[in-house]
Amino acid sequence: MDTWLIDTALFKSLAPGGPQGDTLRSWIETHEDPLFLSAASLVELKAVIDKIRGRDTKRAEALQAWFDGLVTTFSDRIHPIDIHVAVRAGIVRQFTRRGPVWKSEDRVQIGVARSKRSE
Repeated sequence: MDTWLIDTALFKSLAPGGPQGDTLRSWIETHEDPLFLSAASLVELKAVIDKIRGRDTKRAEALQAWFDGLVTTFSDRIHPIDIHVAVRAGIVRQFTRRGPVWKSEDRVQIGVARSKRSE
């Protein structure tokens, strides 16, 4: 069975106030069972919500409710950040020092994908 690790940017596009593309939403709804989320995405999403909270409480509350629903929906499909992910993210780091700016979360996402691919 194929599985999909959904990037943070895709989930952000479905959040309240996001573009909410019908095509993306339809695809996600029809592929719900094999979809996975990384704990690294939760870090990014929560940081964005807390940043917004300082300037738009109402939007932050809507995003927090959406986030809580996301965590509930994906509770059995959230890949943790474990030793295997950390090691792979460290390996990726050497290849991402030059070129575009890579955030640590991006490296961890790659580590999650690589770790789960080799299972």
